[in-house]
Amino acid sequence: MSPPDSICSDQNQCIDSVPHQGSWLAILSITLSAFALVTGEFLAVGVLNEIAQDFRISIGTAGWTVTITAITGMFASLLIPLSAKSLDRRYLLLILTLMMVIANLLTALASNFALVLVARFILGIAIGGFWATAVALSGRVAPANLPIAKATALVASGVTLASVLGVPIGTWLSHYASWRTAFMVITVMGVVLFFIQLRYLPQLKPSSALKLKELPALIRHPIARKGWIIFIFIGLAHFAAYSYFAPFFKFQLGFSDGFISSLLLIYGASGILGNAFAGYMGQINIRYTFAFSAIAMAIGFLGLPFFAIHIAGAILLTAIWGFAWGIIPTAVNIWMFIHAPEDVEKGMPMITFTFLILIALGSGLGGIIVDHFNGNVLLLSILPLVLCSILLIFTFAKGINNPH
Repeated sequence: MSPPDSICSDQNQCIDSVPHQGSWLAILSITLSAFALVTGEFLAVGVLNEIAQDFRISIGTAGWTVTITAITGMFASLLIPLSAKSLDRRYLLLILTLMMVIANLLTALASNFALVLVARFILGIAIGGFWATAVALSGRVAPANLPIAKATALVASGVTLASVLGVPIGTWLSHYASWRTAFMVITVMGVVLFFIQLRYLPQLKPSSALKLKELPALIRHPIARKGWIIFIFIGLAHFAAYSYFAPFFKFQLGFSDGFISSLLLIYGASGILGNAFAGYMGQINIRYTFAFSAIAMAIGFLGLPFFAIHIAGAILLTAIWGFAWGIIPTAVNIWMFIHAPEDVEKGMPMITFTFLILIALGSGLGGIIVDHFNGNVLLLSILPLVLCSILLIFTFAKGINNPH
């Protein structure tokens, strides 16, 4: 999730907001760790078919590798920032990175599906804690010549890129090697990042502890709350469909694993373009940016069951979907930063919580529909959620424009 080039209007209100004491290697290690963590989370989506075949389980059951990570991360994103209190954040980041390494290694070596779920549970703790705290720490681990807003955007870009590239990378690796190899690559990356953090991260003692009553800060803000509600409709629809991207194209449309890997790379590349588009257009009118994304996503979901049977249709509609979702993580942050800048730092764990609960609910809902019906029914059944978001943008959020 990439925030715009702004930060809390009152720096004294920002948790962990103190002068720079880091370096380029420190902030890059945090950025790449965020990328590795979220890639590890979404990587499972790209290899659901292989996991299901390996352990001889249904696609819906394999989908629990996504759901359990999201559910665990959902609670960890709230509980870890609240319970860490006076713990030096340097040690917290090192612990969470080490947990990521252990989780991905266990997944790669698992001899049964139950062990995979245990590993994904551990990964959820690491993701929830890291995602909820990394952005707030970005200014402190950055070099002195890097403005805090750009430092924040750099760290958050690791999450954004992983959310659109994690599945394509995983699918590509599993196609040319195996799904276990994909997780082993992320494990090795985590080990390298752990030692870079150990060497270069400065002390990160908190200046104040997050309080439970501060978590809903953004939800209490009337305009921020409207953006949050719109995001819930779009996010739930997206994650319900995206969690079963590969099974849809393989079993519903009959495409080869190699072509599905290519489609996912197209999706990822389009997502990066969508992210850049949101960064530019969101500064002009964030509500219309949301609307553009929702309309594009609706076109994708409506068109896929009917036109993706043709290669050209599959490529075009996948690109539209990727571009549409690539807009959302950045657009959510921009909406919050421009309409409630004073509440962003305190409310960021709740946004993380929302993302993760949508992944959990979406993957769970998608699994039920896929197991009992098929991918076409899934896409058409979640289309009303996107249409509701469009309706809300032009009614519930009518008249909300960027402040001048």
